[in-house]
Amino acid sequence: MVLKRCKTAASQIGVTLEKQLTERERDILLKTVELYLKEGEPVGSRTLQRTYALPFSPATIRNIMSDLEDKGYLYQPHTSAGRVPTDEGLKIYINNLFLALGRKDETLVNRLIDFLKGYKATERNEILTKVLDFIQSYTGYIGFGTNLTENLTVENINLFKVTSDRILIVVNFQPDYVLHKIIRMKIPEKDLLKLSRLLTQRFRKKTLKQVKKELIEEIEVLRQEISDLSFRLSSHILQSLNEINHLEVQGTSNIVNMVSGDAERLKRVLELLEEKTLFLEVLKRFLSENRSVSVILGSEIEPEPLSSISFVLGKFNAGLKESGVVGIVGPKRMNYSQVIPLIENVTKALSLILNKK
Repeated sequence: MVLKRCKTAASQIGVTLEKQLTERERDILLKTVELYLKEGEPVGSRTLQRTYALPFSPATIRNIMSDLEDKGYLYQPHTSAGRVPTDEGLKIYINNLFLALGRKDETLVNRLIDFLKGYKATERNEILTKVLDFIQSYTGYIGFGTNLTENLTVENINLFKVTSDRILIVVNFQPDYVLHKIIRMKIPEKDLLKLSRLLTQRFRKKTLKQVKKELIEEIEVLRQEISDLSFRLSSHILQSLNEINHLEVQGTSNIVNMVSGDAERLKRVLELLEEKTLFLEVLKRFLSENRSVSVILGSEIEPEPLSSISFVLGKFNAGLKESGVVGIVGPKRMNYSQVIPLIENVTKALSLILNKK
C-alpha cells in the first residue's frame, strides 16, 4: 500500500491553517462545512444566509467564499454550483469541535454499562468485542479496536491438564489481565507443576514484549536442538501471547452504505480495511498525537480510494496509560458533532468499567 506523506500531523493542520483566517472567514467556513455535512450538497451563499440568518448579504458571503476557495478551504465542483469543503477546510471544522470535548454524557455512559451487563462480559477482550458491537450498531458504521498490552508484566504462568492431550495455559499479568488458552499437547501431569514454576521463575516481572522476544530467540535455538516438548510448548505460548493485541473489526458490511461509487471502488476499500497494515498505520498516526480523541481522514493515509472515509479514534485507560484504542470507520461526510463526543464517552465508560474489574 502506498502511504501519503503529510507535511504536518493531523492534529496540527487545523491550528496552522486557522491562523490565516479572519473571524468572519472562519465563521463562514464553519457554517459552510456544517451545512454541507448535513445536506450533502454544495452550499450556496443565499442558502447559507437564509439558513443561519446571517447579518450580511449573499454577495458579501460569495466574496468571502471566494477568498476561502483561494486559500484552499473550499472548492466549487461546477461553475454555477455552491461550495464544498476541502479536506483542509473539514479539518478546521473538526478541530473546532474538539474545543467542546470533556463533557461527560451520563446517559450514554450508563447505557453502555447496562449493555455490557446484559451480556455479562467480564474478560477484557470480551468487553472490547461488545463495545465495538455497541459502537457499530449505534452509528451504523464500522467499529474497530485493540488492547495495547505490550507493557503488561507477567505475574505467574500455570499449566493445567484438561484431557489426556489438552493443556490449559493461564498467564496472569499485572495490572489485572489474564490470558487463558487451551493447547493440544501431551505433557505428563507430574511435570505440569514443575514446568509452571520454571516458566513463572523465568518470566515473572518481565513485560509481554520482553517475553515474546525471548521466546522467539529460544524457539530458534530449540529448533536446532530438536527439543520437541520445549519447542512446541514455547511455540504455543508465543502464539497465545501474540493473540493478546488482536485488532478487532465489527460491522464491515456497513461499508456498503458508506462508500459511493462503482463496485470496483467498493471492493478496493473492503480489501484495504481487511489489511492489518491500514489499521496499523492509522493507530500509529493516532498514538503519535497528544490527543485522547482524534479524527484521521482516509486521504491522509491513502488518497484513493480512501478519500471518501474517515477514522474517529479514542484512547481508553485501564491501569495503564493508553491501554487501548476504540474507533469507527465512517463516511467523510458524517455528523462529527455527534460521533466525536460518542467515541469520547465510550472510552470514558470503557475505562470506568475496566478499572472497576
